Amino acid sequence: MGLTSEQVHWIFGAALMLIGALLLCRACGRLNSRWLDFVIPAGLIAFGVEMALDPFVHGSAAPGGYAAESGQHLVLGAILILCAGVETVRVWKDRKSLMWRAPLIAGILTAAAVFALHAQHSSAAPMLLLITQHRVISATLAAAALSLFLSPRGDPAARRPIAFPLLVLLLGAEFMLYTEGRTIFGNADNVPASHSMAPMR
Repeated sequence: MGLTSEQVHWIFGAALMLIGALLLCRACGRLNSRWLDFVIPAGLIAFGVEMALDPFVHGSAAPGGYAAESGQHLVLGAILILCAGVETVRVWKDRKSLMWRAPLIAGILTAAAVFALHAQHSSAAPMLLLITQHRVISATLAAAALSLFLSPRGDPAARRPIAFPLLVLLLGAEFMLYTEGRTIFGNADNVPASHSMAPMR
């Protein structure tokens, strides 16, 4: 497909923000359709398949030194697809216990660990920038897993927690702001480094 690493991150970010917005609308009572229960499993499958097909997604645009990173993506993709299967069964059977939630929580924590220890490909961008961006994503994933662990279960009267949807939205924003020298608005070189102000008299 010839997508760059940045473009893949931006597409992930847009999808995560859509998922987060739907989950937030549901938590706030704006949307109540049954199909919303399957938003998370569908997202996990989509992300898992993309990661499994990562080399084909990049095609000729694959960055140098990508072998280790591609291997991590393949493993994470398989884990996400497995989590999607369990989460689909959980939602279908309306299971709310921690035991049924545990695979999703474990999958998110695994993703957090992968991003914290993420192999980096060759890039013109400073390596510290790439590492920092991935570790910020890792911290957000860990917080999302914690929010799921602490969310109320099995109480029909309990309000749907909004912490997890908000963290998914934040995660989406982090992916959309990911950069290796370009932004979704164009080349970063065209963005002024500082704002000039007229001298005060």
